[in-house]
Amino acid sequence: MNKIIFGIQSVVQRFGRSVFSFFAGGSECIVCGNDSGLLPVCADCRNKFFAVKPVGVGVCKFCGKELISENDVCMECRKNVLMKHLDGAFPLFSYRLWNTSLLCRWKLEDERIFSDFLAELVNERLSQIWKKLGEFVVVPVPPRPGKIKSKGWDQVDEISQILEFRYNWNVRRILCRHTNVEQKTLERSQRMEMIGKAYSLNADVKIVPEVVCLVDDVLTTGSTIESCAEKLKEAGCKKVFAVALFSVDR
Repeated sequence: MNKIIFGIQSVVQRFGRSVFSFFAGGSECIVCGNDSGLLPVCADCRNKFFAVKPVGVGVCKFCGKELISENDVCMECRKNVLMKHLDGAFPLFSYRLWNTSLLCRWKLEDERIFSDFLAELVNERLSQIWKKLGEFVVVPVPPRPGKIKSKGWDQVDEISQILEFRYNWNVRRILCRHTNVEQKTLERSQRMEMIGKAYSLNADVKIVPEVVCLVDDVLTTGSTIESCAEKLKEAGCKKVFAVALFSVDR
């Protein structure tokens, strides 16, 4: 897909959503329940609950999850640091309250109207990391084999397209996934066993970027991004960071 085709598709999709929203009487905010226009998040709740915090504030320096103490390392990472190849994880929000509804409607009920909104938030986080840590290449975590063909789209891939064509990020799809098993169906120990096995570099990749920022939708145990980071480091990548929309509390 090139930038022109993406632009045309975006205009058509936005027009269709606007028409539907008009005849449906608008949307209801997923947070407060008030009318919210086209996007199911009103302006007040967006500014109050979806403001992107500064990088690294109040989160574990290893896994990026919110801290319950003043220590800069969470209890789980104090016991066992999982992120041995990842140089930093920067999720935007905790996966609780209305965020669970948002993710379900976007990911499971295919309400793609959320994609533009979420991509804008990811773009803001990437810009923060760029200013703090320097330049990097964006690498999306790849979907299960055949997912896009069977379902018609993948959430992370769609956000990556928006990041590439609307916000002009250098996006490289250099990873592939080998298993069809959904991570959410696995226990923590099973996810740990998958590290280093589920992902690899695409066969046509000759040179990897020196610095990469992975993009994913949800950070649960961190096994997915750690597995991707391991493969990138083995291929010669010097630094690997990660951005996720939501992190699941342990």
